[in-house]
Amino acid sequence: MRVMELEMNVRHGELSFLKKDVYNLFTKNHKLHSQNDARELLEYCKSAKSENLNFQYAFTLDSENRLEHIFQCHAHCFELYQKYGDVVVNDTTYKVTSYDMLFDIFVGIDNHGRTILIGYALLRNEKLNTI
Repeated sequence: MRVMELEMNVRHGELSFLKKDVYNLFTKNHKLHSQNDARELLEYCKSAKSENLNFQYAFTLDSENRLEHIFQCHAHCFELYQKYGDVVVNDTTYKVTSYDMLFDIFVGIDNHGRTILIGYALLRNEKLNTI
């Protein structure tokens, strides 16, 4: 709300707005910053890999050079996978509507029966040869 007050140049607490105004602000912000999301994500992965070789990622680009699929496994998750990776389950029931991609999580179970996160992926489709 403070951002809207600053944009409208009114004192704190004197802004009259509707829920729709807040939604419009988020939509505008998303449009401004979503142009480079994929590039920034790939730059983050490259940087994380250079800092720690156990950070794992893989990605594919489509024919128009857009990000098609990406898989990430942070260093501590990779260590857990190496230790408890006997059974790994993945679940693609989540859909990231902003990008029209599936969110796929890979989980395992440690020796105490607790669920551990191993990795995650954003996928355009669920084909067998994906990444």
